Amino acid sequence: MSLRLLRVLLVLPLLFGAAPSCSRLKKKIPEAPKPGAVPEIVDEPAETVPPPPAPPPVDPAVPALSVNKSAQVAVLGYHQFTTGKSTGQMVLNIDRFREQMQSLKDARVTAITMSDFLAWRRGEKPIPDPAVVITMDDGWKSVYTLAFPILKEFGYPFTIFLYKNFVNGGGKSLSTAEIKEMMAAGCEVGSHSVSHPYKRTIDSMFQRSPENGEAFLRKEMKDSRQFFEDLLAVKIPTYAYPGGFFSLREQEIGREAGYEAMFTVNPAKVTWDTPGAAIGRYIIIGNDPKDANFKRAISSRGTADGDLVKQLLGGEGEGEPLVTTKPLPNAQIASRRPLIEVDVSKLADIDPASIVMKIAGFGQVPARYDAAEKKISYHMGETLRSNECQVFVTFKRASEPKPDQVSWRFVIDLVAHYLPDEPEKLEKATAVEEEGESEGGESEPEPPPLPPPSHPEPKPKSKAEPKPKPKHR
Repeated sequence: MSLRLLRVLLVLPLLFGAAPSCSRLKKKIPEAPKPGAVPEIVDEPAETVPPPPAPPPVDPAVPALSVNKSAQVAVLGYHQFTTGKSTGQMVLNIDRFREQMQSLKDARVTAITMSDFLAWRRGEKPIPDPAVVITMDDGWKSVYTLAFPILKEFGYPFTIFLYKNFVNGGGKSLSTAEIKEMMAAGCEVGSHSVSHPYKRTIDSMFQRSPENGEAFLRKEMKDSRQFFEDLLAVKIPTYAYPGGFFSLREQEIGREAGYEAMFTVNPAKVTWDTPGAAIGRYIIIGNDPKDANFKRAISSRGTADGDLVKQLLGGEGEGEPLVTTKPLPNAQIASRRPLIEVDVSKLADIDPASIVMKIAGFGQVPARYDAAEKKISYHMGETLRSNECQVFVTFKRASEPKPDQVSWRFVIDLVAHYLPDEPEKLEKATAVEEEGESEGGESEPEPPPLPPPSHPEPKPKSKAEPKPKPKHR
């Protein structure tokens, strides 16, 4: 039975043509193209690419954004207020404060918010020119009871820099409820540390160890920001250095803490490219009957960061400069202990007692005035650790009703300081350093070389001497 079934299975394919034929088994050989024939090219179907979206229609009524980078901002700094006589530099009579706010209005100087100020510096928003930012330090209750009603009356925004250990302390300090009420009316908040430490306290922490000092600064700068963000449910992008003191270490930890702008007490106008970690402020002195700092803040005199006062430096349409500086504004130098100098020989009747020089991060320095050459100078005794330096010099002339201010900055090439050979472009700056170092006295002349001996003595054999180590600068 099985044999029959096998035969049937073998016969069925033959009957229905399923068996492979000889023609199928032969390999097909492609035909050779005929001479002169051109192969046919078949285009592949192109992918359909959607057309780009049409640009939104331009509204002619909306002007394009143009940030006025030439604008200047004066940041005013206040502290405490009183209805009676001022009892100190940081306590201002409230009637004088009202007069100052009226002066801003009369001079058509616009008070802008801190948010608008920061947006302008980011290139996001134009601001009026001139403009001021009003700030108040510490968190005194008199800000709420005396200054706040006047600011609301004029419609002026302001910012309060608070330190943690003072707020909600009772007595003369602001409470959370008072802060929130002012915030609802447009007040903004910045940090002023945890305990308001002065330079002496910070230096003592670093004297114990660098690690201890850095941990202390982080606590002061980071914890205060976190505290007020949690307390008030807002972002805290700004910081005011307690006492105005700051150095490279405060700047670095402040950036690490996330601050966008950090404020000093150096009196200078703020420009669009002023470094964010060293923004100047005009601190209003309560017991100064002349209101010198306030008047300087709202006047056209005094610029910061890279420019000298136009009336003195010159510039476009200003004629020949009346003062020159060393190093030059925005110059790059190699020395980290440079000679800083202002040549005022073209100016007359300068009162030597009125001369004040301040260097960012160091405060006031003992500048020297050479009456014969009419030069104000200071040779840095401490090493500049930042890659830029800002200098502020003020003096009084008998012919001018207001003090003159000269402020500029220059850049330090920190890498060039360690190179064996300074780059060619920095030779002049290095020469300044060497000239300054030689002021302490002439070095002793080297003795003349001894004549070679007529019969040189043979050198005794000794062990191989070690190669001298290369000297590093």
